Amino acid sequence: MSVKMGFQLSSVTSFLDTPAHLRNTFLRLAEIGYRYVQLQGIPTDIQDNIIVEALAEAKLNCVATQENYSFGFVENPEQGIARAVAVGAKYLCCSPKPQDVDSIEILEQFAKNFDAMAEKVRAAGLIFTFHPIRLYFRKINGLPIYEHLLEMLPKDTQFTFCVNAAFNSEIDPIKIFEKYAGRIDLVHFKDDAPTPDGSKHLMPLGQGTHDWAPILLACKEAKVKYIFAEQERWLKDAFDCAKDSFEYLKKIGL
Repeated sequence: MSVKMGFQLSSVTSFLDTPAHLRNTFLRLAEIGYRYVQLQGIPTDIQDNIIVEALAEAKLNCVATQENYSFGFVENPEQGIARAVAVGAKYLCCSPKPQDVDSIEILEQFAKNFDAMAEKVRAAGLIFTFHPIRLYFRKINGLPIYEHLLEMLPKDTQFTFCVNAAFNSEIDPIKIFEKYAGRIDLVHFKDDAPTPDGSKHLMPLGQGTHDWAPILLACKEAKVKYIFAEQERWLKDAFDCAKDSFEYLKKIGL
């Protein structure tokens, strides 16, 4: 199966706040050409059946959902799981955020808690995947935290890889694809460029400083299944950015 292009809905969270905005957002993404989405950022008080209807109207397929660690996996895992099942997702992704993971001992305990919650995801017929944020690319005992965690978790635990986190940690993303081929079904592509004050600003794919063609090739070689364009902050209209990213990915062969 060839890798498919999708859109990570965290990119347009501010346009998902009401049923009407949700419907309009889905239609606009479909008009651009997107067919697959990862669902994140839709308020919990919007009923799941409304999301299902909006997806169907726009002819979008929800491949995966993403929940943050504190709400989706500690406070109310059942709600996040129910939403993933309702919208027809295959994957439920967790963005882990305990900021105090600073030792192997703490990480081992976190891995036990993490996998216990993941069992609920698996029991619902979903594939569990975790999405390490930049914090998890820092090292403990010479290895990035995400590597320690992957070693501690069952081999069927997937790793949703945000390539931008590797760029900003100076870890070669190609090496990550090579090492974890088969455990990376979902990948986020997010570009950035420096600003005059020395900080970085997110940009549409192909308009930042990164060359995505070799990353796309690595994805194909690692048998990645879905690549999601992602950009949570914009210097112009968010949907124009989404279109630019779509057109760039098509241009480089996705």
